[in-house]
Amino acid sequence: MFVTGSITAQTDSIAPPKDNLAKDAMLPGKIYRMHPKYQLPAAGVTIILSTLGFHALDENARMSAADVMKLNVNDINAFDRPTALRNPSGFANAVGKGQFFLNFSLVSPVVLALDKHMRKDWMDLLTLYLASQAVDNMLYFAAIATVRRPRPMAYDTYDTLLLPLKERAGSGMSKSFFSGHVSFSATATFFAVKAYTDYHHIKGWPRLLLYSAAAVPPILVGYFRVESGRHFKTDVITGFISGAASGILVPELFRNKNKEKKNHVSLTPYYMQDGGGVSMTVKL
Repeated sequence: MFVTGSITAQTDSIAPPKDNLAKDAMLPGKIYRMHPKYQLPAAGVTIILSTLGFHALDENARMSAADVMKLNVNDINAFDRPTALRNPSGFANAVGKGQFFLNFSLVSPVVLALDKHMRKDWMDLLTLYLASQAVDNMLYFAAIATVRRPRPMAYDTYDTLLLPLKERAGSGMSKSFFSGHVSFSATATFFAVKAYTDYHHIKGWPRLLLYSAAAVPPILVGYFRVESGRHFKTDVITGFISGAASGILVPELFRNKNKEKKNHVSLTPYYMQDGGGVSMTVKL
């Protein structure tokens, strides 16, 4: 809804230049309401604790040889079952490729530093990025600790010479749900796009195209995690949703809404034959 009004004046009055009005509209505060002095240490500690907790998580997800021998591939839902039937000969190669795309994703937000408008707020963005990853880590830990789902490679569907029992049992073998690799990757790439589009006020189809590009690295990570026998398809889909949600919703939570409200009021100078003035538009 738009409410439009105008203030008129004679031609000898001074109307503000358009350039000054545009600059004034860009002056309001930062995009995100961040307090790095407190939030950065908190997010950093959460990341460190979760990193240190991976070993304990692996031990909690340990499966013995007896546990593995009880597994039946027919107990897997039809959508996920083919993943447990893959030839394990390509597992090692797929693990390496998945790790590469994960590492690429995690550092991808660094490209934001190339933008001069965003570089000045690097501390805020670093804090926000770590906070997004911290939230995603907590979701991941909660899922792994409560849902003990065996990895696809734990099922005995191929010759034991290709995948011996000792490789199908051990620590971390029941933490298939959900994929942390995909989740952490999606958090990073979707955060980068969310921050960039917020700073540059990109909406509509251009924003959708950027998010589509952000989806590519985590999709590749998910593909290779399935190919490596580490996760089922539903694991990587859930991980993708968790990561994308963390990368988008955490920054949205801290977005400076007041700045947008100020931008809903615009001033535009106009001129007529016998006078001129300024038109004010208020978007409700």
